[in-house]
Amino acid sequence: MLLEVCHRNNPDVYWIAEITMVCGHVLRIKFIGAESDFWCDISNTKVHPLGWCGKYDELIEPPDAINEKYGDKIIDIMKNALMDGQSVSIEALNNKGLSPIDRIKVGMKVEVQNLIDPYRYWIATVCENVGGRLLVRYDGCDEDLQQLWIFFSNPRLSSFGYVTNKGSPWQFKYPGKVNKFSCKNKLSAQLRQSAEEAIKEPTPPDLFVPNQSLEAHNFVTGMKLEALCPQDMRTVRPATVSKVFNNFHFLVALDDHADDYEDANAAWLCDSMHPYIYPIGWAQRHGLAFKSPKAWKEGPFDWDEYLSATSSVPAPDYCFGTKQPLKGIEVNMKLEAVNPQNHEEIHVARVDCVAEHMVCVELLPLGEKYWFAQRSDLLLPAGWCDANNYALHIPDVSAAKQQPVEEVKLIKDDIKNSEEWCDRIYFNYKCYAGPSISRNKLSQLPKHVGPGPLTLVLKEVLNKIISASYKPAKLLKDWETEGPPEEGMRLEMLRAKLKSSTYHAYVPIATRRAQVPAFCRAACVRLQACPALFGTHHYSRPRAACPHACHQVDKATFHNGTERRGRPKGSVNGKKKKKKGAHEKRDKEQPSQEREKEPGECSPRPVRAVRKRASPDSDTETSSTSRDKRISDVSDAEEPELKKLRGARDAPRPFERDLALELKLSRNPLDWSVDDVYAYLSSTDDCKPVAERMKREEIDGEAFVMLDLPVIRDFLHMKKEFALQLSKHIAIVRWYTHNFEQNCGS
Repeated sequence: MLLEVCHRNNPDVYWIAEITMVCGHVLRIKFIGAESDFWCDISNTKVHPLGWCGKYDELIEPPDAINEKYGDKIIDIMKNALMDGQSVSIEALNNKGLSPIDRIKVGMKVEVQNLIDPYRYWIATVCENVGGRLLVRYDGCDEDLQQLWIFFSNPRLSSFGYVTNKGSPWQFKYPGKVNKFSCKNKLSAQLRQSAEEAIKEPTPPDLFVPNQSLEAHNFVTGMKLEALCPQDMRTVRPATVSKVFNNFHFLVALDDHADDYEDANAAWLCDSMHPYIYPIGWAQRHGLAFKSPKAWKEGPFDWDEYLSATSSVPAPDYCFGTKQPLKGIEVNMKLEAVNPQNHEEIHVARVDCVAEHMVCVELLPLGEKYWFAQRSDLLLPAGWCDANNYALHIPDVSAAKQQPVEEVKLIKDDIKNSEEWCDRIYFNYKCYAGPSISRNKLSQLPKHVGPGPLTLVLKEVLNKIISASYKPAKLLKDWETEGPPEEGMRLEMLRAKLKSSTYHAYVPIATRRAQVPAFCRAACVRLQACPALFGTHHYSRPRAACPHACHQVDKATFHNGTERRGRPKGSVNGKKKKKKGAHEKRDKEQPSQEREKEPGECSPRPVRAVRKRASPDSDTETSSTSRDKRISDVSDAEEPELKKLRGARDAPRPFERDLALELKLSRNPLDWSVDDVYAYLSSTDDCKPVAERMKREEIDGEAFVMLDLPVIRDFLHMKKEFALQLSKHIAIVRWYTHNFEQNCGS
């Protein structure tokens, strides 16, 4: 993506740059025509979307080095870049690169529009944010109102304060069957309480913006039409325009519930492009199930006769707008869909048929079919639940057992003759799990996986074992195989999740049913666990049935000596090391103080990690002990079982001015290269292990001083305690940068 960035040495002149990497509010960008890129903090640098300079008459020209290299050719280079590239949105720059989904926080207040009245709203609190799908709870509600699942882009949502800013006729009205806030005093008290709670987690006013592109409708009260039943989402029924609110909104109610549509959930709040209302005869033309009203006599339904009997007129076709037919969706495609009868459930689904802008979806575990609009927020792409760590209802492959006896026998015969079929794989969670697997997570896994296709069953088993490990990414890396697999094996891609990141690796799995027991046993041995931890046999009473008697033998029997046993690094083992005397520490540290000098050093003293001066509130021995730790390749986010971090603090301690004066540098850190940053960190006691990683990320001096604790934690995936130590060095170097001339002069 492209944006306009001010010159590094002249902030009043701009040039077009391309984004090569995003780390929160810190971007890696490259000027068009330049060969090298650099880091840019958009929170304190002049950056704008394309076209901003032309709009505000600002000077835009290439830097001198690019101008000298290309001359007049730079214009053609710029045109090609603009044709191929896309501008960054102003919202992304204003929000420091965060998407709307990432900006929504639990505890934020929103205002939810009523289902049947565009002017009635009520305040709700965000309880969960699952990939933009929000679980909200109405403020002040008891058991009369359930929590509501709604997608963040749904037009019913508005930011807190929307109704107050709009004024009459917009109003707050409790959506329950009994308006418990009909008294003005109670309503004022509830609104005041919600406003006080909103201060704790304020909602950005631009986060939920109502739909501003509505077209004026031509519907009139009393017009007849067809509408999808909101109660079942399966049948189309006769309906009537019962109320017109304004030029954009009107209410359509099913004829069977003309008097009780609010209680029966039998009405749609519509605009001219609403997807669930149709002209008369539409259902018959497209093969949708049509249900006659209760007042209709027996026999086939006839619209002309019904209109005559009710003295009504049909809504003209032009009132319904032009809806685009489906593109790219075909029958038998797979997706994930929300159950319209229970929005907490998301199911594996299959496209059953298509009609213009509507799609009929079958929820496979239930076998139920429902109609949805193409752009419905109840339809999700395949893999959405997995990517957002939400429970997905999957079809039971063992349902074939419920077929008639003859069919079952034929199916079983086919299975027995197939090498591609796998029986159940059981998790024997009472067996010894080894040093890498969390027993707590293991016990939460299902009792078995399968039966089913061999590849799918084995992949699911390995994925569940990875999810139950302390370090999923590390375990996946250990299982990864480079090069061709062994004979009888096949490479399959497995995934390990870490926060919002997903790691992929190709792992060899068995290809024949006869190999499954040996494959499972070998995988357990590699985990240094009991060989019967998972496999084709179920040991319901492991103390009596486990063939390896893992509850009796020494656990060292299963260890291969390649990994450290016991709890993962960083966990608390209950024992505290005895502190050494200060004189013993000094004697021990003396030989290690002779090391190479930092590249920008101007003092003969070696650069060491800055320590707090001795004071009643500081302990030099304790701070030096915490620096003896090393940063692991896998972050603590991959060790969710660890409840504490030894020596971890929530924020770095404020350093004093005289601490940074111990650092003597001959060059301004802003001029450091990637190698200079690497050399500086390598010369410290506590951040030496992270030096190589910073070099791989191409962190130079300017980027180094831009880093902060959230960026280090979220994008470099460091443990909290080591991120704090690195943040301390960054703060010191940043202070030194601002006072460079004074420090060098002294």
